[in-house]
Order: sequence, then structure tokens, then C-alpha cells
Amino acid sequence: MSVTVSGTFATGNAASSGTHASPSLLVPRGPTTARLSTVGCDASNTIKTQKRTAPGGAWSDQVTYNSEQTNTAITVAEGEEWQIVSIALQALRQVSYKFTLEA
Repeated sequence: MSVTVSGTFATGNAASSGTHASPSLLVPRGPTTARLSTVGCDASNTIKTQKRTAPGGAWSDQVTYNSEQTNTAITVAEGEEWQIVSIALQALRQVSYKFTLEA
């Protein structure tokens, strides 16, 4: 059984330089790897992964992505909480993401 968070960050007529976060994904016992796939990432349309290790704790930046990803492996541990965050999007653009824990 896999657990997935997926969605799209999109802009209208104006560029976005503010951050928008995906729903978070809490790592249960068992999985040690997650896979990230993106569509629409490039040098001007970037996202990053963030995690926190304590409920309600501060998020810490992990990796920034400025190119499309296909099943990129990310090491995770039980109890960590992960999210995908948009950093910058040009006007009339969208970046789709899929973050899946491997069972």
C-alpha cells in the first residue's frame, strides 16, 4: 500500500513569489523512501521539499527543484512529516507534483 500527496501549484495573470504548501504527509512505520515526480518545474518555476520531525514543530528546507523530476528517491524516516512548497511561479504557469511513500 502506498500513500500519496499530489496536486498543482498554479498562477493567474500575475507571477507568484510567495510560498504555497501542499498537504503534509506523515511517514508511518515501514517506508524509508519516498518518490517525487513533478511536471512544469524549470529555472523560473521552482518548488522545494520541507520536513519536520516533531508535530507542530518548525519546517526545515530540504531540496529545491528547478527541473522536472521523475520518481526521484528521497530518504524518509518514521514520524517525519513532509510537504512540497512552491517558491516561485511565473504568470500563467503551473507545477504539478506527486509525492509517494513506498510501501
